[in-house]
Amino acid sequence: MRKFVPLAFILAVFPLSQSAVAADPASMPLVAVSAPADFGTPISSAVLVSFADSSAAFKPSADQVAHLADAKGAALVTIRGRTSTDKPSAKDESLALSRALAARSYLIARGVSPLKIVVNFASAADYVADNSTPEGRHENQRVEVEMVFVTPLSN
Repeated sequence: MRKFVPLAFILAVFPLSQSAVAADPASMPLVAVSAPADFGTPISSAVLVSFADSSAAFKPSADQVAHLADAKGAALVTIRGRTSTDKPSAKDESLALSRALAARSYLIARGVSPLKIVVNFASAADYVADNSTPEGRHENQRVEVEMVFVTPLSN
């Protein structure tokens, strides 16, 4: 059987002042948040892996594989799946997501913590090349893997 704590006891133990429940955010005290003193500036690095038409098979080149090996030491990895379509559709959204998840699976299989990985996807958006040419569409059918590293300061 559950026992309920009387409301009067809670209010007595945790008194609320008017400033704690102020509705005006401008009246709230400001809190300064800073990065830990022993870490430097974040550094970002990205790899773009293109896909064949309608494919979600993640096949990085040898150079890209070497670069993606660094993801294990990244503080954060953002994966963005994209397609080269002109108009968004459920099929293309699914393809963009499948591409991003294929890259995620690839990285996890190589020791990158899934807790560090953020997945994003979109179709008919974020072009990096002219989408009116076959070459441009091939470049737009891609996954971007962005790795953010936070290096310790050297003393």
